[in-house]
Formats: sequence, structure tokens, C-alpha cells
Amino acid sequence: MKKTVLFGKESACTEDPAGHDLRTTLVPGDVKAYVAAGFDVVVQSGLGQGIGYSDVQYEMEGARVEAGPHCYAGKDLVIKLKGPAPEEIAQLTPRTTLLTMAHLYCFPDRKQQLADREARVISMENVAKPNDPAPRFLDGIRAGSVPSREELGERPRVHVLDSADQDYVNGLQRALMRYGRAPLDVVRLSEDKEPAQSPGHHSADICVTASGAFMRAADGTTVDLTKAAASIGDEGGLLAEETTKTARAVGQTRQVGIAGARYGLGLYRKLHGSTPKVIVLGYGNVSQGAMELLRDEGVDFTVLGRDQTGPEQLPGWLGGAQLIINGAETPGSSGYIITNEHADHAIAVGSVVIDLIGGSPYRRSPVEPFLWTTFLPEIHFERNGRYFAGLWAWDMYYSMHDTTVNYSRMIKDIFTRSPRYAASLDDFVADYAYAQQLGA
Repeated sequence: MKKTVLFGKESACTEDPAGHDLRTTLVPGDVKAYVAAGFDVVVQSGLGQGIGYSDVQYEMEGARVEAGPHCYAGKDLVIKLKGPAPEEIAQLTPRTTLLTMAHLYCFPDRKQQLADREARVISMENVAKPNDPAPRFLDGIRAGSVPSREELGERPRVHVLDSADQDYVNGLQRALMRYGRAPLDVVRLSEDKEPAQSPGHHSADICVTASGAFMRAADGTTVDLTKAAASIGDEGGLLAEETTKTARAVGQTRQVGIAGARYGLGLYRKLHGSTPKVIVLGYGNVSQGAMELLRDEGVDFTVLGRDQTGPEQLPGWLGGAQLIINGAETPGSSGYIITNEHADHAIAVGSVVIDLIGGSPYRRSPVEPFLWTTFLPEIHFERNGRYFAGLWAWDMYYSMHDTTVNYSRMIKDIFTRSPRYAASLDDFVADYAYAQQLGA
């Protein structure tokens, strides 16, 4: 017997109190893939409202439309981006499988309600797939693995030409931060200029072009990093790490960073009419998205790693910045990187702080002034003359429509890759048991 899947409409809930999130997990063009795989597809009335899709469009592709919250009853599978509201949970049939951005450690009341309904919850944020990094990203890692810490010096600079490949730059920066363990200044360079030599700058200058990267080391020697990379191994392990780790099957980590940086830059310019001095904490995927946006906007910035974000080092960096973008997590998700003390004293009045990590009262953000994240429509708040923004799901600020299209494709790829799932959701649950937060 075919399984019935409901695609639930976003509604006001703890992580979207005002109900402004219009994204969904299915676009009309993807309905037929589920039908062909053997699913009976139901969409909640108004699913695509506000982002350009009508109920009739879903029906024309083969879906049935039902009104909420009663549409949650009698379904084998429910797919919803954010966790369901209490009135929706109350309609769930026992043993319904729920695929959602669960984050149940942030929502203990919801966890108990779902347990009471005997739901089987698969956390969308934990569903993984093999990582498939772009070839140019790996080339950048190889090039960034060439310089020694001594050659890079205490504060290397990366000069990025407009023609440089974005993936290559991301890989290069990640390797330089991992192995150099020094703050990294990233500046935009016009195609017709050479990297300027600043008096007193005794660290490496690295120029990134369309063809690769070239370094003038701290000792004055010049190295073609692209050519040198062909003859080195992967002793540090970053290349192997990137090619063997798993990645989120459903998520837009890069877009989170882009959206957060875009909002922070726009807010600072609106407040002050100028471009800020920027620091980015962390150099993982979400921070890389922020760096992409800053490079595209022609804004210079400094990247800080763990060696610069300790309690003794960080206050000085915070005091010298006007836009602070946090993409770093504390080890074990405990403690804070930016504390209330930093917020009230180290950070300059008028500065903007963007948190890309998020949290709740039950699992706090690395930025202590956030008890919760912020929510639409009040994306930022002011505290003693400083401005803080940490939107829950920054990627919806990136583009609700584009996010919907991407999430629909990602989720479709999971459920239509095997005809077993339309026949037995037990098989789906077994395959993704590592992502379960509730149920057996």
C-alpha cells in the first residue's frame, strides 16, 4: 500500500512567533517525482502562498489539497521545514514519521508533545550525505597547505582579484587558517594593480588570480603556490578530511553566511553611512558564506581562528571592529565566545554584531547577549548602543523563494532515490536512524 505524505505549511511557532516564514518543502514541479515513486501526495491548503505557488498548481501536478490543522491526521509521513505547532501535533496519528528541522534540544515542550503522540521524528538538519567538494575548492586547499607558519608570518594578507574563483579562494583561506593559525586579512585587488607593500608589514602577501595563487613570503621569497601544491602530500589531513566527511543533505549553510553578512553590512551602512571594519570569527562553511558576500561587496575583512578568540586575545579584536560576524561555535557547544562583558565594554558603541550559529534558552548561542535568536520582523535589537542580529534561519532572509526551491529539490532527492520508501517508511527510518531524535 502506498504511503501518504503531507507537506505542511509553515505556521506561527516558537521559532517563528509572528508567522512570517513563508518557505515550504515542496514546489509544484517536484510533485510528480513523488507520485512516480509511489507516494500519495497531500499538501496543506495555502502551502505556497506568498512565494508564488497556488493550490491549483499543486493539484495540476497530481497532489491533493487539504485544510489544516486536520490535514495532519491519518498521514504516514509529514514533511515540514520548522517543527509543527501544538494544534498540528495534536492531530498526528500515532507512529507518524515526521521529517523536520527538529532541534528538539531547543524545544523540550515540543519534544514531550511529540513523544505523547508516539511520533517518529527524523531531524532534517542531521540527515547526511557524502561530501562532494568542488574540485577548485580542493585545489585551493592544496595551495593553502604549501606555506609554513614561518613563511606566513604573524598576520598574512590575501589579495583577491575579481577574476579569482570563489571555490578556490574558499579552500585557500580554510587551509591558511588551519595551518597558519594566524589572523588572515583579506582584501580586494583590482585587476590592474599589484599587491601594495605596507611599511612594517613583515608577513606574507598572497595574490589570488584566475589561474591560482602566488605568495611573497615573510622572508621576501616568491612562491607559485599552485605549482608547489602539485608536489606536496596531505600530511595535515585537511584535504582527506574534506573529501571523506559527510555533509548535510538538506540545508543551506553557505546561504546562511551570505544572508547574515548582507544584513549586517546593510544595517551598519544604514546607521552610519559608511563601510565598516569587519572581522569574521571562524572559517567553517557558514563563515565562508559570509566571506563570499564581503568579497562580492568589495569589503576588506579579517578572519580569526581559535588562537585569536580566547579570553585574552579577543577583546582587542572586538574593540577594533565595527561589524563582527560570528560563525564560530564553542567546543562542545558550551560557554560563550562573545560574552556580555565583551558586549558592554570591549565592543565599540555603534558596532553591529551578527551571529550565524543561533541558540535558545536551552542551548545558548556562542554570543551571550542572545537568549534566543532574533525573529522576523524584528531581526536586530539594540543593547547599550550596540546592535545585535541572529535570525533563526538566516537563509530565509537570503531569499524565501530560492530557499523553497532548493529545499524541495534536496528533500525530493532523498525520498525518490529508492522506491522502498513509498512502500515502507520503516526502511526510511532505518536508513536514517542516526538522525532520529524521537521514536524507535
